[in-house]
Amino acid sequence: MNYSYRVIYSEMNTLTGAGYGKVARLPCIFDSRPSYHRGGSRYLQDRGLGLWDMEYRGGKEIQPPPASISMKNYAHRLANFLEWCDVRTLDPMKVEYASDLIGRYQKEMVQGIWSRGNSGLSERTINSRVDTAVEFLTWATDKGMRSPMEVATVTRTFLRGSATSSVSHLPVQVKVRKGKLRESKRRLGFPDEKIIAVWLAEIFNKELVGPTEGLICEMILETALRETEAACFRVDTLPRNQGDWKIPNPNAAIENQAVLVEVRYGTKGHEYGLNHGDKIGPLGTIRIPMPLALKLHQYRETVRPKALSVAIRQGRTAAEQRRIRDDTVHLFINPRTGRRYSGGNIYDIWRSVERPKGWSPHLARDFWACSLLWRRIEDQRKLLEYALRTNVDDSILTALQSNALAVIQLEIQPQLRHRSKETTMIYLQWLADRLGVNLNLHKNWVEQLSEGSNDEGECE
Repeated sequence: MNYSYRVIYSEMNTLTGAGYGKVARLPCIFDSRPSYHRGGSRYLQDRGLGLWDMEYRGGKEIQPPPASISMKNYAHRLANFLEWCDVRTLDPMKVEYASDLIGRYQKEMVQGIWSRGNSGLSERTINSRVDTAVEFLTWATDKGMRSPMEVATVTRTFLRGSATSSVSHLPVQVKVRKGKLRESKRRLGFPDEKIIAVWLAEIFNKELVGPTEGLICEMILETALRETEAACFRVDTLPRNQGDWKIPNPNAAIENQAVLVEVRYGTKGHEYGLNHGDKIGPLGTIRIPMPLALKLHQYRETVRPKALSVAIRQGRTAAEQRRIRDDTVHLFINPRTGRRYSGGNIYDIWRSVERPKGWSPHLARDFWACSLLWRRIEDQRKLLEYALRTNVDDSILTALQSNALAVIQLEIQPQLRHRSKETTMIYLQWLADRLGVNLNLHKNWVEQLSEGSNDEGECE
């Protein structure tokens, strides 16, 4: 299926020079003629400038705008809906929720009638597309472009599940669209650690680029950084002077020490501007194991300068060479080209040698989290095995679940820098699967998590 509606990004300098700097970074939509789609593009502008959102509907002052990746997702989902309306000869301003969005648009995606491969789409993809269509039509209603659309809702209840909240035991009620598809829950499984070690060794052994690209992959494995965050890691994110390293446990053995560093470039969430082409996102603090920090420092002092010289030599004058040197702020530089790595480059690195099936940078974040969880509950695991042999009451299971939740919420979530309740339950389910026991995972909570979640963006 070839879509005729297109998401377009204009040349930023041209728009800025014409006096449209505020919207220069935002996408717009061109229709099948092709021509500028005024309604869809106006919606994206209001959404991207924080002038309208589904919660306040323009009734409050400007809200923090969505991140660039979120705007890209909104634009592509909206273009898909507008394309569908065009092909089905439906006027978007007359579309109704139950009969059209659920009865036709959603149904066709489920059956694979409306998809590139003629196969049913995932529940998450379908829900996201319908959500965006509902938002666009709600916006159109607020702008007087159509009559109000009736969207039936149902109230769902779930638990907060936060070890750091004094009200985490209280239920939360949220309204959910009727007709929203139940999303299947992810169940984690990982390659054997020995297979992962072989994969990593093959990357380190790549000619010329191996020491750099292997270190990038090792950093993701050891810190759970997203690939974009790893690409945006700056040369001074880890302070150059080792005396300035913040070590929370200086009395521990070197192999057990960690260095605290702040990350803000390329992080997921709201966008606060750009710096050297990188999104400035929410500030977060992560722990870098001391052995890895020392490797990063050695790379910065001995390997990176050689790669940087490749870039500097591309300058024709001394002034241009100084500019290249000063503008090269990223830690990791490709020794072949002298250029920084992008998140896409790192994804390609991951796949550049034979890898275990499904092994990706995103799964590496889960692998880091579950590995830490397994180490932390090692003592409790031995106690559990004794309890199962001796038929001790389930208070042991309750204590194990409580300890596991504490590890997830006090150690894992701060490092991953998200608060997804669904992910918390995925890690608990992984632990239960590995132990072969039922941890009483609050069935109702598990069932309703996806309906209550509101994570920004679709990509990690």
